[in-house]
Amino acid sequence: MNITISESARRYIKRKQEFYRYQSRKPHIILVAKSCKGAEFRLVYGLPAADDIVQSQGDCEIYVSKSLLDEYGGFSLDTELFFFAQRLLVQPLEQTYACDCKQKCKIKEDR
Repeated sequence: MNITISESARRYIKRKQEFYRYQSRKPHIILVAKSCKGAEFRLVYGLPAADDIVQSQGDCEIYVSKSLLDEYGGFSLDTELFFFAQRLLVQPLEQTYACDCKQKCKIKEDR
């Protein structure tokens, strides 16, 4: 199992899945950004790509690309209270801090 899902995250995902079920949208993990603070991920609902891998935990299915699983070793999904709303946290098991913002971070090309 490359993805672990907390009970609160499972309930959160199932509520969203119920909302999108008539549109055949599935939850999948995407890479949002790479920065000096690490890679940032989100769980979005849409049509899965042909090369996505299905990871199941109980009655919860998450789609993720094989390249993301290979690079980050899997993911941990949990929730947190952000101001007054609950939000989903998607954390990689193996974080990388290689960014793609050479100008902003003043990172040399040979790094």
